[in-house]
Amino acid sequence: MKIKVITDSGSCLNEQQAKENNIEFLPLQVSIDEHVFLDGINLTTEELYDYLDKGYMPQTSMPPLGMIEEMFDRFQKEEVTDVVLITLSNGLSSTNTTIQASAKWHNIKVHTLDIYTTLAVENYLALSASKLVSQNVQVDEIIRRLQEAVNHSKGFLMPENLDHLARGGRLSPAAAKLAGLLKIVPILEVSKDTEGKVGGKSDKVRTMTKAIKKVVDSVCKEANPEDYEVFVLDSRASEQAQTAQDLFEKEGYTVHRMDIGAVIAAHTGNRAVGIQFVKKVKGV
Repeated sequence: MKIKVITDSGSCLNEQQAKENNIEFLPLQVSIDEHVFLDGINLTTEELYDYLDKGYMPQTSMPPLGMIEEMFDRFQKEEVTDVVLITLSNGLSSTNTTIQASAKWHNIKVHTLDIYTTLAVENYLALSASKLVSQNVQVDEIIRRLQEAVNHSKGFLMPENLDHLARGGRLSPAAAKLAGLLKIVPILEVSKDTEGKVGGKSDKVRTMTKAIKKVVDSVCKEANPEDYEVFVLDSRASEQAQTAQDLFEKEGYTVHRMDIGAVIAAHTGNRAVGIQFVKKVKGV
């Protein structure tokens, strides 16, 4: 048995970082005007933020089909038998099912799960899968451990405005307009409870600081510092993200800070804050 771990750029890894961690990388696509970029290959997160600050409204799509096919053609030559596939939520993209179809065509067995989110949790699960493969853990056991972590994970998004989410079809234009008129900060959930979609359950408050405090309080009730990884992410909202980090650290949590990756920031816009937690993967 020869195993490869695959992830996409929703994991906030770029091509080089994935390679350094023995992970195969597929870039999601970001379209800006007439230009199509490969996230993590010829588009960095900071470059995407620059486009957003200039008023561009990027659109995203799954990795190029040709790249997926080329990857599995190479796997066949390398006699790869199995892949552990960690992609962004099926509720956000058809990436996972498309990769599975290509693997089946190439007679390579896929071991996967719906992680019901993306970003830091996807990053953590992909890196964990790679570590477990290096420890010669059986593939089915790897998926079982990852599933246990996913079952105890959740993510929250607090965007400054909802225009990008509305344009990308992640939220209704009416809801976005109403939030702007009322000058509220929505708290959008992305988790198993929302079937991996944005905002299936949501709350709203008047300021970003209050929103962050509300989410931190909620996370502290669900995830203890010893058994969970906690992540605070932002898209050029470092001051607000620091507020979240300070609140968590007062409660004894170790906080991992990350940028909201380019392909996700294309939908959140700049000055958004995200908070995610996931149960630690056994053996990592």
